[in-house]
Amino acid sequence: MLLTDLRYAARILRKSPLVTLAIIFTVALGIGANTAIFSVVNAVLLRPLPYEEPNRLVWVAERNDPLKLQTFAASVLNYLSWKEQSKTFSQLGAFGFTSFNLTGQGEPEQFRGGTLSPSLLPLLGIRPILGRSFRDEEERPGAAKVVMISEALWKRRFGSDRSIVGRTLILNGAATTVVGVAPSALVPLSTGDMWVPLTIEPEKENRLNHVIIALGRLRPGVALDQAQAEMNVVAGRVSQQYADMKDWGIRLVTLGDLFVNSQLRTALVVLLAAVGCVLLIASANVANLLLARAASRQKEIAVRTAIGASRARILAQLLIESLVLSAIGGLVGVMTALWSIGAINALLPPNLLPTQVSVDGPVLLFALALTIVTGVLFGIAPAWHAAKTDLNEALMQATRASSGLRPRLRNGLAAAELALATVLLIGAGLLAQSLLRLQQVNLGFQSDHLLTFQLALPANGYAPDQRATFYRNLLDSLQATPGVRAAAVSSGIPFGNGAYTTTPIMTIGPSPLPPEAAVPTDWRFVSPGYFKAMRIPLQRGREFADADMPSTAPLTVIVSQTTAQRFWGDTDPIGRILHRQGDLARQYTVVGVVGDVRHSTLVTESPAIYYPSIALSTGVDVVVRTEGPPTSVLSAVRQRVHALDASLPISTVRTMDEWLANSAAQPRLNAVLLLAFAGVAMVIAAVGIYSVLAYSVNQRTREIGLRMALGAPQRHVLSMVVREGMTVGAVGVVSGLVVAFAVSRVLSSLVFGVEVRDPLTYVAVAIGLGIVALVACVIPARKASRVDPIVALRYD
Repeated sequence: MLLTDLRYAARILRKSPLVTLAIIFTVALGIGANTAIFSVVNAVLLRPLPYEEPNRLVWVAERNDPLKLQTFAASVLNYLSWKEQSKTFSQLGAFGFTSFNLTGQGEPEQFRGGTLSPSLLPLLGIRPILGRSFRDEEERPGAAKVVMISEALWKRRFGSDRSIVGRTLILNGAATTVVGVAPSALVPLSTGDMWVPLTIEPEKENRLNHVIIALGRLRPGVALDQAQAEMNVVAGRVSQQYADMKDWGIRLVTLGDLFVNSQLRTALVVLLAAVGCVLLIASANVANLLLARAASRQKEIAVRTAIGASRARILAQLLIESLVLSAIGGLVGVMTALWSIGAINALLPPNLLPTQVSVDGPVLLFALALTIVTGVLFGIAPAWHAAKTDLNEALMQATRASSGLRPRLRNGLAAAELALATVLLIGAGLLAQSLLRLQQVNLGFQSDHLLTFQLALPANGYAPDQRATFYRNLLDSLQATPGVRAAAVSSGIPFGNGAYTTTPIMTIGPSPLPPEAAVPTDWRFVSPGYFKAMRIPLQRGREFADADMPSTAPLTVIVSQTTAQRFWGDTDPIGRILHRQGDLARQYTVVGVVGDVRHSTLVTESPAIYYPSIALSTGVDVVVRTEGPPTSVLSAVRQRVHALDASLPISTVRTMDEWLANSAAQPRLNAVLLLAFAGVAMVIAAVGIYSVLAYSVNQRTREIGLRMALGAPQRHVLSMVVREGMTVGAVGVVSGLVVAFAVSRVLSSLVFGVEVRDPLTYVAVAIGLGIVALVACVIPARKASRVDPIVALRYD
């Protein structure tokens, strides 16, 4: 019987190819969009992390409530204290970040990497795919130099050569033995391609030097709140023992929350709700089309009923037809989703997600379930009403209009489509405005004509005075290069991935702040000429000079405008004193004030302080301001670097505009996707209104002809039909405005520079959809106004 129903459904669908294709296309849009977005949600929120029992893994972060630091990196000494005193963790491990220069293997190359405690891989439950992980004795000072490389680097640079284990590489100028190839699961956590043991020398560490990320594995049966309670006690002991730690505590964060922040979660929920709305709109539109087709099949259904078909049998047949349409649309939708996954992966910011987005088993099961539910959803109402066909009326081919229930249902579905489209368009409008505001925001510097790259001088090859000489010679050489206006080095550029962090800063003397108050402040080491190269305006005092660079020079600092206002209000900050919390011995005199810069996000300005240095011990960012396109001087820049040290690689070569584009990637993706979904929803909703009116006009042809035969002018018929359609449109738009107003707070964390209940957005969307609805109404209305009364009266 099922095969018979399927064959019959196929014949019926072939008889009306245009309607069939329209339904399949509409369903494919809805299911394809939902499958694509669910694949992202699956990769971020649902797919288990690639570690053993990931629900027992936590990030052991430091926190400082007075400084409003809810999660912060850990210091090595605190990490050691936690290992000694904690009982709720079966293991603790840690990792840091660094870079490596690989030489002696062809072209010099710089790699990002990290330092790993030997306990980290066992803690995560992962093993090297080749060789071994680090041993406990290798984290001690003076141990033999060993390294693990990533699986991607092993394949790309070394051609998957299994003899790589035991080979010696020259890293940062020192011979280092490869002991293993790390699995790809390590990369999302500790980004990079190379890792060395985390060497711990307690006597050289500072408890306020927060440079590592600590992870813990909860013992079996230990809940997160139990571990948090114990770590609160541990933090209390540490703060009592060490005065510098009085305001510092511990916060345990699940590993999933470490990977996925609340803003990304909100964005995914919003996008999933948006594609859900698109699917509902598509289902409502398809239901209207099927209602129209069911009306034309009343006689067929009546004949089948007359020869013995039960209502349940008719209902089953019509539902099978709906499921066939949904299955074909679902198949096309999944194929569309497979194509779109590549585009989504390309648009996503690097390292945004813990795993790669893909269409795997759970996603396919979701698509299958969605296809079945969608088929039932848009098919149940038309099938039910068709199965209730009045036998006598259908067989006599009555000419009366359809009962009131069906037009009300069709109008209600069309209004619901418009309501959902209104909600989506308002959300898309808010995100689009937010993206526009982000692109127009004052960065505090000029991003055009800026080339950036990174250098890392090996510590064992360059003493501090040699590093200073190298960078001074490099800057002199770069500034003499044709096409270069200015050049400078810094420990971190805005929106880059340089080595910088936030440090609690205190002042000496009168201040609007409470006594002993510390302000968390971003810091940078910069060379003379940095503010000129970045075009950061100097507001007071002076910039750094060569006299500020030597280690024997008086300690000076330049602060941003917001930093100065926080510490000293409207008084002159020049000559005032700053020092790091817990380091009263090193006092810095303010010699200049510069404008505020957005360092890490486009949304907020970051209070900052700048220290003078040209002998940085870690990798640096080099900024080069050019006269023409930044890439036009890249070849000359490489030659200048290699003229000073042929073995020194340069890495992360990007323009500042590329850094900015990467920073705006997530909000841009949010806005683009929601705009696309809203546009699809608007088109489907407009088609829905059009189909309702077109069907209504077709059903009322005799009535309209009679009106015109009795003297009704064309304009009256035109206005009657338009009024009918615009009533449906007005109900839908107003309902959508109310719903959007009620749920708008969900978008509060995703927008910038615009109110989530912005009146202009609401009015613009209402007017825009009103115009779309009017256009959709005019077409069938014009057809109605041109009905020939003679033809209409012969309609039956």
